[in-house]
Amino acid sequence: MIAPLAAAFAPPLSPRLKPSVRRGAARGGLFGGGDTQVVTDIDDTVKSSGGLSLAGIPLGGVDTSYARGSFYPGVFQFGLELSCARLPPGRPPARVAVLTARAVEFKALLEIKQSSKLCVRYRDAAQRRLRAPWGVGPVLYGSVQEWVCQERKGWRKAANFELLRAEAPAGRRFIFVGDNGASEKDLDAAERITRRHPGLVRAVFMHAVSPGATAAPLPPDGELHGVPLRYFRTYASAAAKAHQLGLIGRGALARVLDSCEEEMAADSLNLPPGSPNERLLVDE
Repeated sequence: MIAPLAAAFAPPLSPRLKPSVRRGAARGGLFGGGDTQVVTDIDDTVKSSGGLSLAGIPLGGVDTSYARGSFYPGVFQFGLELSCARLPPGRPPARVAVLTARAVEFKALLEIKQSSKLCVRYRDAAQRRLRAPWGVGPVLYGSVQEWVCQERKGWRKAANFELLRAEAPAGRRFIFVGDNGASEKDLDAAERITRRHPGLVRAVFMHAVSPGATAAPLPPDGELHGVPLRYFRTYASAAAKAHQLGLIGRGALARVLDSCEEEMAADSLNLPPGSPNERLLVDE
């Protein structure tokens, strides 16, 4: 990683979280067309699955580094800043769209409701930043078939993206955020989506997760059909990479880092001082 240059930024970056960002590294070719809609997975992307399984089948993912149901620091601010970037004055950002493998047949138990903590946290981020309503929009579910046959999950998420795209206004582009856990097939979904619509996707971000107690391996960044593919283990580093791509500005990066630090300080369960999670968030 390149040495941090926090002093180059205004407003100043968080004093503890200083991801490696080069001066002048931002590039500008990803913003043709209209607004941006963030399309996200939930389990092991927004919050940890805890690695829970039933009869050997993962119930949402593999990550055990955070307690089940815990939100990753900075995730809500990251989604908000991507959605707000370069919008014309007075134009509201597109709401976050959810592509989840949760079975619609189990919706009574697994539905992502507007009253859920997840949706409330997205709305709270918008109130602090925009003083305006914003949050989770369409939620597209999987089926029990994908729960039984895990290999179908990538196909289902890509098929649901087609439904989302068909309803989108002209000129809208998308940013896909998922995880590389083997069970949820987000990378497979992203590959299918970018193969069919490379011009509609500004970037793909993949949260690197693993079932082990140590930090997940970080795969090399690359491209999917010409679309930037960026791996991250913390949303601080995801924001740094988004800035390098020109997807968010310096102020947005600073706000994500501030959010990471605030949430780190408030989460004594997953991020006690000196813990592997805290060291990763501070040092990466």
